[in-house]
Amino acid sequence: MISAIIMASGFGKRMGKNKLLLPYKNKAMVEHIIEKVMVCDFFSKILVAKDEEVLNIGIKKGIKVVKNRNAFKGQSESIKLGISASQEADGYMFFTSDQPLLDIDTIKILMDVFEKNNNCIIVPIHEDRKGSPVVFPKRFIDELKLLQGDNGGKNVINNHTNDVITVDVRNEYAMVDIDTWQDYEKITRG
Repeated sequence: MISAIIMASGFGKRMGKNKLLLPYKNKAMVEHIIEKVMVCDFFSKILVAKDEEVLNIGIKKGIKVVKNRNAFKGQSESIKLGISASQEADGYMFFTSDQPLLDIDTIKILMDVFEKNNNCIIVPIHEDRKGSPVVFPKRFIDELKLLQGDNGGKNVINNHTNDVITVDVRNEYAMVDIDTWQDYEKITRG
């Protein structure tokens, strides 16, 4: 059993606006990741966001939403809120909300690898570049809850490299995250 936690509390500083509401294929960017999570067989599904518009999209899509009132404290707050709002599971898959090209097949492959290795951290990789979503087994939850500031799961991964399984992702676009206007223009042109 894996719980899905979508982290959607960033400030989009490099974009200068809330990138999660930017249109992509006639939907807000965040809708793409919510819809993909909703069709997968997760034990619980959580969206952690700071903006009312993003929370309202989550409500309309039927996902459990959690308001992040302390988003200014960094990524660690979304991780902690997502864990607290989830039912206890064997694993927790953390999604960033700026990956509209992530496909369901990639999500399912990561879930399958975790089901066979549920004591390990599962990290997607493409051409030596690690990305997300990442699955953490419940044995690392206490360590994730201790994270502070803008530190995310990468710290836990780096502390437990012998417990990490990387999974080659076939779809080269699955792990593309949209951080800049150039990134956004690339996907909207293509």
